[in-house]
Amino acid sequence: MNKVNVIKQNLEFIGKTWMKCIGAFASILSIFFLFWTWDDIHITSTQHKCEIIILLCVLALIFAILWTCILKRTKTIWENPSGKIKVCYADIMKEGFDKRNKEEKLFVIPVNSCFDTIVDEDISSCSKPLVSPNSLHGRWIKEMINNGFTIKNIDSRIHKCLEMQKLVPKRILSDADKERGKKEEYDLGTVAMVRGNNSSTFLLLAISEYDKNNIAHTSVEDLELCIKSLVDFYDQHGQGHRLAIPLMGTNLSRAGLSHDDSLRVITSLFQLYGDKIHGEIDVVIYKGDKDKVTLDI
Repeated sequence: MNKVNVIKQNLEFIGKTWMKCIGAFASILSIFFLFWTWDDIHITSTQHKCEIIILLCVLALIFAILWTCILKRTKTIWENPSGKIKVCYADIMKEGFDKRNKEEKLFVIPVNSCFDTIVDEDISSCSKPLVSPNSLHGRWIKEMINNGFTIKNIDSRIHKCLEMQKLVPKRILSDADKERGKKEEYDLGTVAMVRGNNSSTFLLLAISEYDKNNIAHTSVEDLELCIKSLVDFYDQHGQGHRLAIPLMGTNLSRAGLSHDDSLRVITSLFQLYGDKIHGEIDVVIYKGDKDKVTLDI
């Protein structure tokens, strides 16, 4: 992550924070000079007074940069009596599989509409790779395996949750349409819950469909539909638990959204359906993407 790009991305927010710091320093100086004068602290030269003021401004700027680019990780953007929406920098995988976690939390994992669980690490071994190991979907499957789950067990839990909701596939793909992986394709916006081995429950959200070459595709309209479906699901099953959702519609999903666009789409839709939010929603920006998107929305 380029630190210079992080500063450029956050220039406006740094400027706002800088002015607040200067205001705070000015207030402190005003209080100080209610009791003492420059003469009392043996500073009589105008040059020295100017140097002190300039130094305080520089210190305020340094603090503003440190606060914005390193220390600040969370911002509340919406709140009502029963819920709130926050934007934060974090690693959803690290949080979701943190064994020290005791709080019940829900973590959204974007997947394809067949809920595939085959991660193709070696792309030379197959002509049409399925789940990319670099996607959040692929990373989640690998972390589940690292935490003692088998593919068979993961598939069983997905199937059980879909069956419990009385959901049926919208179609069954033929071998010609899809050579490998699962053939049952569900509607976009379908959610399957899979419990982790700590206090985490993962909400697998179908946001993309594979074409005949197993390339994932979605659109902004699809993403909006999926967010609406997720909000409805959370309203019915969330029980007030904190829900963490990553940015979606970027990179491998091919919706064509920038990180900034994705953040705005997701947060605006959650606010639009705010009457169904009864808990804390954390929109998670991967901490390595600070140079691509700011919390100042």
